[in-house]
Amino acid sequence: MRAIWGVFAVLMALAACAPTASARYILSDTIQREDFDAGYVWEDRINRADGVEFRVEDGTYRARTIQTGFVAALNAQTHTDVVIEVETTQLSDFRNNAYGILCRADPSNNGNGYYFLISGDGYFSLRRGVAERVESLIEWTRARAINQDRGINRLRAVCIGDYLALYINGTFVGEARDSRYASGFAGLTAAVAEGGQADISFDDLTIWSARVE
Repeated sequence: MRAIWGVFAVLMALAACAPTASARYILSDTIQREDFDAGYVWEDRINRADGVEFRVEDGTYRARTIQTGFVAALNAQTHTDVVIEVETTQLSDFRNNAYGILCRADPSNNGNGYYFLISGDGYFSLRRGVAERVESLIEWTRARAINQDRGINRLRAVCIGDYLALYINGTFVGEARDSRYASGFAGLTAAVAEGGQADISFDDLTIWSARVE
């Protein structure tokens, strides 16, 4: 009985440590649903001399980079209050990377906007791009919800008013408040530590209009 109680106590402690979202949101209309079967639906970013190739390939959006700075590719529609969800698959072995979703990105400056990121070694971060700097709203934090290395992860970015939140594989992991950007484009982004290569596949992307309850 004591052993069973010990296991139960550990599980309760883990549950107590799990983060809880401070806001609930409601999905409304589907703005875009994309399976990347057509090459023209998302921006291409190709500079092979710099080791960058972001484009639709074999029914997914493929992002390859050796750059330490974030590279992003955007869609062509302005959004305000949205929830963006996409399935990601890491195809490369190098773990020290970052990839995920951009919301409210500035099409005239791809660095501006909100970044919802995970890494191959099991961390997540929420960040804000401002004038070629990517500042932290939530520092890199380990999340048990992330499937590491060559795992498949479904990311959901909540971008409503000043409320920003990230869900990974259906699990809430973190949130922040920031009012710098009110609208912009959706994007897909990746970066990698020096000496490595990131190769990420994005698929089954959906964008909904949404509001906070």
